[in-house]
Amino acid sequence: MDSDSTPRGISAPIGKKRIPVKCDGKRPCTRCRRSRKQCVFFERPKDPTVERLENVEAEVQRLRGQLDDMHALLRRRHHQESRYVSNQREIAHMQLDPGVEAAARHGKQRRSGFDIREEPISDFISEGLMTFDQAMSCFKTFFQGCDRYIPVFDPELDTFTSVRARSSILLNAICTIGSRVETRSGSQIPDLLHAELKRWINVVIQNRSLNCLESVQALLIVACYSAERSLILSFATRMALDLGLDEAFEELIQRLTMKEIEGMPDMSTAVDDEERSLMRKSRTWFGLLVLDHIFHVDGGKPPGIRMTGNAHQCRILLRHRTSTVLDLRLFSQVELNVIRAKINDTLDAKETLNRPDIAEFVHEAKVDLDLWFDDWLRIIENALFAEQERPFLLAALRVQKCWAELILHCKALRSMGVENVAAMSPTECTILQIAKSSARKHLRLISLEPDFYLAKLKYAMDFVWAKCAFCFLLLLKLSRLLPERKEEHQELLDHGNRLLDELSRTVGEQPTTSTLTSTITTNSGSGSGSGTGTGNGGGGDMDMDQQPPTTPFWELFDAQADLQAFVPEQFVREWDFPGLNLFYFPTAWQDFFGDFPLTV
Repeated sequence: MDSDSTPRGISAPIGKKRIPVKCDGKRPCTRCRRSRKQCVFFERPKDPTVERLENVEAEVQRLRGQLDDMHALLRRRHHQESRYVSNQREIAHMQLDPGVEAAARHGKQRRSGFDIREEPISDFISEGLMTFDQAMSCFKTFFQGCDRYIPVFDPELDTFTSVRARSSILLNAICTIGSRVETRSGSQIPDLLHAELKRWINVVIQNRSLNCLESVQALLIVACYSAERSLILSFATRMALDLGLDEAFEELIQRLTMKEIEGMPDMSTAVDDEERSLMRKSRTWFGLLVLDHIFHVDGGKPPGIRMTGNAHQCRILLRHRTSTVLDLRLFSQVELNVIRAKINDTLDAKETLNRPDIAEFVHEAKVDLDLWFDDWLRIIENALFAEQERPFLLAALRVQKCWAELILHCKALRSMGVENVAAMSPTECTILQIAKSSARKHLRLISLEPDFYLAKLKYAMDFVWAKCAFCFLLLLKLSRLLPERKEEHQELLDHGNRLLDELSRTVGEQPTTSTLTSTITTNSGSGSGSGTGTGNGGGGDMDMDQQPPTTPFWELFDAQADLQAFVPEQFVREWDFPGLNLFYFPTAWQDFFGDFPLTV
């Protein structure tokens, strides 16, 4: 019986006098329980106002419980962050004072008779490899374009003075790549700096005391611009996991969500510093994810990082007050490469897919890429703080979409197991035509807007150079395997010469890209005799007094013979670019003895 129930008298048995007894309000009441009789209760209906107040009180208690849990989480995170900062300060102090470090090391109880040699890292200025002005110049050069390809830095925090004070290895990495960009071809300074940088990278990898966010960023830079890219990236990922960088994104989302709850107290300055730190960690972790996916999809690297949640959630970080304009580039790449990784894993699955299923999957994947592009096109165009950077962001967005579609359709053909163009079904021919269209659009975009893309190639890693060269080489081959107009041949030649000129200025004699330049020069040079006079020396074995051929390259070039030795070594050894293995072999005897039509 509820507390507001009306006490009732107990009815006496039939034939006996009724004895009025006051109910004690229990259920059943004491008297009925003793006499083992049924106790009847009549509850008074609650007042609506009282009932509403009770519901409000219950909701208030529930919300107070949630707030208490959130406050406890904040205090726990703040304590963990404070402990981490304290540990980093202690490590920095030990590095500056070898005596303190030695005392701490000898005072520790060791379980073995071995010790890892710890060598303090010096920056290039202290070592005398660069002057202060040279280092400053290389640092500025890096942040004029290389940061677009590694968008993990905070321009307010990552200044020259700040980086030098926080991390010598990060400063060395930035200056090495900056020197590589601004130094003319033939200089040995970038090679000397790179060799010294690799020596310090070994020290960072083997010493746990040097694990920090800046060390991960330095390894990320080296992975982008080094031949040992996959190995260095794996070390960077392992260090990032040890530091808990993979947890920063989820924690930052929780903080941003809690701020929207009414009644939350204002955040202190310490919490603001924590959020900036979490934002830097999230950027760096996403930078690792993007590079891992690129090396996996385009380089054949075994799969590493896999995003299990919704990739769209990274967009919420654009609302953070420390968000930068390059976050637009980073987070769009996160979403794109998550899509590409899923496409690659499906088409490369061990279970053999039948051709209709592959065709249907390609259509669905194309829709996903279109939706991704439309979303980020709208986001970038509506970003008020991106006015100055918008043309570069949009150019990169369009080029990335073309590349994703090109690789999607080329890998679909490879998954179908078809290489002979003459034996393709109508569906397979359509897929090949779309791949060709994407490659042509890619080449047009980078050629028609040179200030927004080609001019920035000098800041790019060799992967970007390689994929630009691949698009040209694939179009050169498909122009012979698939009929097209002479105007399209000429357009291809013009775009190829523009690309070749830019790569010649950008790449120079770099060992990892000289083969690409040589291949483009050799195969496009045969077309220089088409009356344009813009060739770049495809006839290396021709006598200097001999006149170049006047026949267009698309008539001199044999797709069956010349293109078999057509693939640069880097495409086979370092990158996984499908499509250059296609050929045309007639399936009918009358076609075999006939001429393959070259033009429409």
